[in-house]
Amino acid sequence: MPQQARSNFVVGAAAFFATMYFVQGIGDPTSGLIAQPVRAMLKSWGESPGTIGGFMALLALPWMVKPAFALLSDYVPLRGSHRRNYLLAASAAASIGLFALWLAPVPDGARWLLLAWLLLPTIGIAFGDVLVDALMVEVGQPRGLTGLLQSVQWAAVYVGMLLAGVAGGWISSTGNYELAFVICAVLWALSFLLALRFARDTPRPAAAEGVAATSHEFAAALRVPGLVTVAGFLFLWSFNPSWISVQYLHITETLALGEQVYGNSFSWFAGGSVVASLLYGVYCRAVPMGRLIHLAIVTGIVGYVVFVYIGSAVSLYAIAFVSGVANMTGNLIQLDLAARLVPIRVAATCFALYMALSNIAASASEALGANIYEWLTPRVGLMHAYECVVVLSALFAASCWMLVPRLKREVPQWWS
Repeated sequence: MPQQARSNFVVGAAAFFATMYFVQGIGDPTSGLIAQPVRAMLKSWGESPGTIGGFMALLALPWMVKPAFALLSDYVPLRGSHRRNYLLAASAAASIGLFALWLAPVPDGARWLLLAWLLLPTIGIAFGDVLVDALMVEVGQPRGLTGLLQSVQWAAVYVGMLLAGVAGGWISSTGNYELAFVICAVLWALSFLLALRFARDTPRPAAAEGVAATSHEFAAALRVPGLVTVAGFLFLWSFNPSWISVQYLHITETLALGEQVYGNSFSWFAGGSVVASLLYGVYCRAVPMGRLIHLAIVTGIVGYVVFVYIGSAVSLYAIAFVSGVANMTGNLIQLDLAARLVPIRVAATCFALYMALSNIAASASEALGANIYEWLTPRVGLMHAYECVVVLSALFAASCWMLVPRLKREVPQWWS
């Protein structure tokens, strides 16, 4: 491919993935614009920390079954398409579900009804994430662009979260929760139009189609050196009991900094993540992966521990920014590990398995952390309970070093 044509292709691909991830950054009910208003709504209903953490963990269930969506995409084409048509259906489901929730607000205290309403768009968004990740691997891996595309799309998702943090804080403080639903519904409708115009499937040879051929490719993928170890690494690194419900309750109730300050802090965290994402696109191919793996663990520990030192709104913003840089650096390194290893033909399934493990770890640890925090509070006090949960998060991140010797044996070229 001529240099100019290659440059145009890279810019176009980066723009498509960035836009799709930007919408996801704002529109995901578990972490975007909707997340803080939902927590604030539950808190206004008098729900306990454990209940709020459990609600958000249940809402994240579609992210844990992403491998099922990926298997459907890899094995069963929809009207001849493995990616594009499913992506259109997923975006439409997300938009329709959120419009319905806006048009039919749930009554106060009806948390199970709220959960049921939110699950439909979350299913659509989780399925869409699988498909966009698969398209990223199919486009990026043959061209050595996985690190660059990961950095661009994650920068975009955190730009979305940055805006969602400020807006979510304002919506939560005013109590106009339904506004978040309609904004996200409109964005997912725009995502549908974008996919309709630009998403394309990677052509597959006839021999690669069918259950038998795909199953053979998936079985071979499980034998790729390092694939299983990286999955374990990702699970341990993502197991963070202090995030997000415990942080939210600590900032808004224990420190009494308020909903807007919490929303602003999330935006500062997102800003740090944007910086880390853009920087990773610069150095991802210049630094040996072995060094990046150690960097991922260190940044994970730092990203958790700094939150112990919150004393005011200003210190919270600075700490959130530092934590955003640290956490996103570690996260990108691990996602790049996965993108470099997975076979392209079953990219959706393999990458979804990775992300499902990460999401299971994040959601289970959020529920666990909220319950530990609630149990410890009457015994040691709010501050010490919070500190204990943060230290537990750092210990899980540090435990990733146990897997480094195995990675050195399985993928020695990463240390050369």
